[in-house]
Amino acid sequence: MKQRGRKLWQAIRAQVTHHEGLAPGALEHRLMGSLKAESRQADIDGHGIHWVEAGDGPPLVLIHGWSCSGFFWKPMIPLLQSTCRVLAPDLPGHGLSSKDEASYLPELQAKRLLEWLTAIGVDRFTVVGHSMGGEIAARMALAAPERVEKLVLAGAIGLKQVWDNLPWYARVGLTPRVQKIANRFFTEKALARSHRLFMTGPGRPPYPECIRDIVLTNCNTPQDLTTLTRTTQDGLFQAFLDPRLSEIKQPALCIWGELDKLVPLSAGKRCAELIPQARLSQIPGTGHMIPWEEPERMASEITGFMKKEK
Repeated sequence: MKQRGRKLWQAIRAQVTHHEGLAPGALEHRLMGSLKAESRQADIDGHGIHWVEAGDGPPLVLIHGWSCSGFFWKPMIPLLQSTCRVLAPDLPGHGLSSKDEASYLPELQAKRLLEWLTAIGVDRFTVVGHSMGGEIAARMALAAPERVEKLVLAGAIGLKQVWDNLPWYARVGLTPRVQKIANRFFTEKALARSHRLFMTGPGRPPYPECIRDIVLTNCNTPQDLTTLTRTTQDGLFQAFLDPRLSEIKQPALCIWGELDKLVPLSAGKRCAELIPQARLSQIPGTGHMIPWEEPERMASEITGFMKKEK
């Protein structure tokens, strides 16, 4: 009985979130891995902003989605840095950026990124936003039309129909009480399972480095998980862009996985309809994780879009 009980306890522990407690430098080293880029950090008006930077050319800002970081763009940075100055920030509350903000609402996140770009001397730029980062990118385009030259939305949330189409269990999972419980099981194994079920197209391989990075940046310390709960509550489905997308005057490209279960293709079509100068690019066989599932295709779409005349 004792041996059986010990095995059961070990099995439970294997499923429960663990904190590695890595020092900032060690965590940064693990996350950078073999990526040929600079890891940079700055304090911008009281907000600690970390970003990954590579290449030279027209500035291209890559904004990640919920629970991710600038390291989410690892597959694409090498494909873009030969033609662009790639800037991939960690949103406050994520990655190696500050995790003690009073609010993580998308409108405030957009403001913080604009302040960061001003501080590092970037005036005009193209911005790419994936998932939650797509809503933030759109809000940057609305807030600073004189600075955002072009806008790319990839599987972006922000439309009310995305919230309306979420199944009941997803809505329940976003409530603070349920999320605090779920955080206790925020492991690589659990995340890999959810990615296969909801995030990637059928038959796609696992992306262990992506999953490892997400777990590392959200579970390194107990504060990370507390912040994850807050960024979820503030960052997802708190306001909707439907009435404002028609105000976006910049050329826009909507890149969508045809088999996206989280933010369906119908949302991409609707974005392309509402934004006056937008077109839709559908990527076959692809789910929500476009930068990992089809990095070459996505990079090609972005660079081609940037080269086109306004």
